[in-house]
Amino acid sequence: MRFNELRRHMANCTQRMLTNQLRELEADGLISREVFPQVPPKVEYSLTAKGRSLEPVLITLRDWGNANVVLTTITTKQAEPRLAS
Repeated sequence: MRFNELRRHMANCTQRMLTNQLRELEADGLISREVFPQVPPKVEYSLTAKGRSLEPVLITLRDWGNANVVLTTITTKQAEPRLAS
């Protein structure tokens, strides 16, 4: 993926934060960065095998988060009438 593609997928992430995170992920061997010699410069990022190995863990975390956000919202809404008393 190109930088701006990634940026569009993460609307709340600043350019600086995304750049820093990509550098850290690259340094950790989770993504690779390929620079194409052209004008304007073109850079693409892709997952390495090590990065792909995290996919099952990340999917499990996403599913857990989705389930618990719903539970937290429901629990909070159920508790609100009691809080008003």
